[in-house]
Amino acid sequence: MNKLVRNTSFTPDSPFMTLFLCFVLIAVSLLRVPASAFGETLRITAAADLMAVLPEISHNFTKKTHVTVRISYSSSGESAIAIRHHAPFDLFLSADSSFPENLSKQGWVIADSVKTYTRGILVLWVSQKALPPKTNGKIGTSTLLDSGIRKIALANPRLAPYGHAGMKCLKSRNLWTPLRTKLVYANTLAQVSQYMRTKTADAGFLSKAQAMILSRHSKGSSIELSPGCVPDLDQKMAIIKTSPHLKAARDFETFILGQPTQDFLKAHGYR
Repeated sequence: MNKLVRNTSFTPDSPFMTLFLCFVLIAVSLLRVPASAFGETLRITAAADLMAVLPEISHNFTKKTHVTVRISYSSSGESAIAIRHHAPFDLFLSADSSFPENLSKQGWVIADSVKTYTRGILVLWVSQKALPPKTNGKIGTSTLLDSGIRKIALANPRLAPYGHAGMKCLKSRNLWTPLRTKLVYANTLAQVSQYMRTKTADAGFLSKAQAMILSRHSKGSSIELSPGCVPDLDQKMAIIKTSPHLKAARDFETFILGQPTQDFLKAHGYR
């Protein structure tokens, strides 16, 4: 006698249908959860001049989007080299326009993501102890010729846009050759600031943003050299083509170009 076999098909009132619908609802709800809820992290390689402002900008971005931001600081040239060697970055914030534009031409970044996010200001800083006695705190590039200023910190002109701008400024005023023996090269702008804090150098070329931070810790005088000696630095950003977080990168692009962030940058040494 054949035994009756229970019908286990997915009928509307079957327990299997209930389980199936629960699974579908869970799957749909997961699709609606922001990627950040699963620990999405946006990886940014940024110019060292941004150390004074980018932590707060990224913090505010995370508060708004719940996307974690990890920042690696270096000279813009070093960042460009790392990107060409497939470093796992999503976004590049440069201290100039040339490095992102060259990466775009070479196909490493998304072309329409190469945009100006701020303009930097080159500053000359002279420590108080090294100031010539008759300056009364007023300085200029010619101040660097004084015998009391023995070492001048400059970021590597080949890799660091602010270092390149400093070199161009000195050359435009015929000071490069007479001052070359005084120059102490740093890998990044942050290292220039460190040289000033530790008195390794008597003077240095910084961004205005870095100079504002330095003034809280060290005594000295500074003068803006752009746009008088050199133009403002046109600082551009770019999204890496291979980024697995393109939406988050675009969201950050929108955030940094938004008016609140632009106002914050202007209040902290940028134009």
